[in-house]
Amino acid sequence: MKKTISLVLMLLCFCFAAEAMWLSARWEGTVQIGKKQQTLKFNISEASDGSLNAYIIAINGEETRIPCEASRLPGYYHVEIKIPSMNACFTGTVINSNCIDGTFSQNGKEQPLKLMCRDHDTGEMVMYMRPQKPKPLVLIDTLGNETLIENEWKGNINFQEVKFGHDDVTLAGTLYMPSMCGKNGLPAAVLVSGSGTQDRDGTMFDQQPYRSIASYLLSRGVAVLCYDDRGAGESSQLKGNETTFDFAKDAQAAFDFLMNADGINYSRVGYIGHSEGGQIAFINAANDPRVAFVVSLAGPAVKGRDVMVKQNLSMLDMVGMPYTQAQVEEIEGIFDDIVNIADTTQLRESLRKRFAASTLQQYTPELIEQSVALMTSPWYMTFVRLDPKPYLEKINCQVLALGGEWDFQVDAEQTFNALKASVKNVTCELLPEHNHMFQQCASKLESLNYATQGEISWTTRGRILDFIKGVYTKKQ
Repeated sequence: MKKTISLVLMLLCFCFAAEAMWLSARWEGTVQIGKKQQTLKFNISEASDGSLNAYIIAINGEETRIPCEASRLPGYYHVEIKIPSMNACFTGTVINSNCIDGTFSQNGKEQPLKLMCRDHDTGEMVMYMRPQKPKPLVLIDTLGNETLIENEWKGNINFQEVKFGHDDVTLAGTLYMPSMCGKNGLPAAVLVSGSGTQDRDGTMFDQQPYRSIASYLLSRGVAVLCYDDRGAGESSQLKGNETTFDFAKDAQAAFDFLMNADGINYSRVGYIGHSEGGQIAFINAANDPRVAFVVSLAGPAVKGRDVMVKQNLSMLDMVGMPYTQAQVEEIEGIFDDIVNIADTTQLRESLRKRFAASTLQQYTPELIEQSVALMTSPWYMTFVRLDPKPYLEKINCQVLALGGEWDFQVDAEQTFNALKASVKNVTCELLPEHNHMFQQCASKLESLNYATQGEISWTTRGRILDFIKGVYTKKQ
């Protein structure tokens, strides 16, 4: 489950709330109108339901208010602003919280226009996105003093570029490893990403959460192996028919690599898995008694069908969108079809009929086909049909499950109940005001805007470290 709401059922446009409110700002760009370069300054206000209002507040410094008609186009990241009085229109793609790049058309003539963001009140150019890209790696002592690793600690820290794999798959990654490992070797973890193609750092929206985790653990004596997913970085390309079980093989190859690395204590090697990566960690821990621990960051622990139904209903509740029991059954019916209809051709036809009759969203023929294609892909069908319970019941190692209070993709309560019922040695902890990416957020609504909520929280990183160190101590 990626940093956008990639698994939310396409008929439910919850992505409209995913980045709600941050478009509320002044947006400014320069175009050629007639013979002059003129600056268009749009005031855009975004309501909690994702709807937009806009007007031009100035042209060349002249304080005027020209009414506009603003809306999002299909795909959510596309915006249209019509200016009827000027017979003009701007259509653009949201690049990030500070830039909308698109085309300005007037009287049939088009030209490029890039809108940049300014604060509503001050007019100052602002950076709404709180960058998560980590600072240079540092060691932080108990008093909060920092020592820059790249300068003072080059001789004590190893950043090893490594390659490993299985069958015809090659995976590339970075092994973060302190050189001073001691006589017993170091505890170590494989970091497994969530769904979708991600690089070893989890780079997204100029954020690198996996590198943040790795650098934090590294500076405190835990080795971490991060690797590029298939299709990312230097790893093998995707074939297009991969499922969760294929990615579990990749994670197993990473674990085997760590088990043969110098300086590692082989009885203290485990997994840190985010979202689908947590589910993969459960599968591999069930099948490999060598796994010493699992840290699950919002890893699903119930049937994929149940995860998806709960996800959709939670999103509706979060945005305050009322729904009927019939609409609940509509959502359930879609995922029940994926579970119960084995023939893919029949499944596609059944989904088409359901989408065409949907009361939750009006579907165009194009959107129906896009939705059907997504939901009948090998990965999606496998995820929805997968029941983790048989794997959970076989896990003997220690498990830490963290969940966010404001995670609307993988419900923490649903997950914790399943884990407590099936896993012998599990600790579950709910992190207040945290979202699916384990960012501590300002509000429920903002929790869906992963681009603006800063880096993975220090609380999350601390819990991971304490747990791994606890496993480390018990196994000495």
